[in-house]
Amino acid sequence: MPGMAASSPEVKSFLGLNNVTDPLQLGLGALTYADNVNITDAGAIEVRKGYSRVSVGSFTGAFSTFDAKRMYLVDGGTLKTMSGVTIKTGLNPAAMYWCEVNDQVFYNNGIDSGIIHQDNSRSDWAWTAPGMPTLAATTGTLPAGLYRVCFTFTLEDGRETGAGEIAELVLNGTQSLQISGIPQVAGQRTNVYLAPADSTVFSYVGTPTGSAIVWSASPDALGHELMTANLHALPAGCDVAQEWAGRIYAAQYFPDLGQTAVWFSQPLAYHLFNLASDFILVPGRVLMLAPHDAGIVIGTDDRISAYTGAQMAQLADYGVVPGQHWSMDDKRILFWTTRGVCSALPFSNLTEKSVSVAPGIQAGGTIVRQGGQKRYLVALQQGGSAFNHF
Repeated sequence: MPGMAASSPEVKSFLGLNNVTDPLQLGLGALTYADNVNITDAGAIEVRKGYSRVSVGSFTGAFSTFDAKRMYLVDGGTLKTMSGVTIKTGLNPAAMYWCEVNDQVFYNNGIDSGIIHQDNSRSDWAWTAPGMPTLAATTGTLPAGLYRVCFTFTLEDGRETGAGEIAELVLNGTQSLQISGIPQVAGQRTNVYLAPADSTVFSYVGTPTGSAIVWSASPDALGHELMTANLHALPAGCDVAQEWAGRIYAAQYFPDLGQTAVWFSQPLAYHLFNLASDFILVPGRVLMLAPHDAGIVIGTDDRISAYTGAQMAQLADYGVVPGQHWSMDDKRILFWTTRGVCSALPFSNLTEKSVSVAPGIQAGGTIVRQGGQKRYLVALQQGGSAFNHF
């Protein structure tokens, strides 16, 4: 009617950011820019909360435990708690990767590795195998045949290592066996295992405190069977690591081959690896390992796959951004890729239909619960190119 003002369009709910559609085709509720704001679950816009600097340093890694009660940093080569308690010094400046198993935090950067316990004490994750024994014959009455001997270490926290090299000696039936060269390492115990005449089974002799012993007893006097034969320490050069289905998976990239070997530990024995059989080969460089009940999601520089323990299936023909950015959201994993936020399993790209941004060259991500809402938050080191923005 004449004299009445025209009504203004009313936006009742904002739909969030959309920079892949022609802005002229978007409704009023869509945003082509959304800087320093949050969209609530009710569709309202609010100014995001600010932040304040907590610490300054040369950080190459940070990790918070699942219960959010402990946080660890690597700052200038020093591993420490968030409160500043030093755990380990002299670490390489390579980016650190982390995984948590049974309240223990495993860390690894391809050069340095270790295990942080609940009380912030530390143990070695990788270990050095004991050397080969020296065998000699002395006067005795052991049955004739080929005798074989090897050593293992029991580490300070009770884990037993794999066996070192095997020494062999043939006895003629009028001899006993002298075993020397038994290493004694501070904080560790050396276990001696012996396979008696022409046997292939190694059994426990004892844990001597000296450098040599003589064995002249019956095979019936031997103890338990050696269970760590042919097992090795965490391979040098592994960086990305994650626990799944009772094992730790650790990625070792071979640039000359353009492939990554993902080694997996023995069940519930995360320090022992069978390098002859327990691995999978993945094209490209593995940058992410994320566990899910249905499989472990493997993100490389150019593809995303899932390994179920029996087979490998490719999920996407694009890769993930380096960094520790996966986070568990109830029964799905959220993670950052070169094409935005994805979830698995099953796999889905959650943002490609509406948002395309430069993915960054390094990323850290997590689930944030605040103000009754839940968000996946990712922090990026700037870089890269947006895949499909308008």
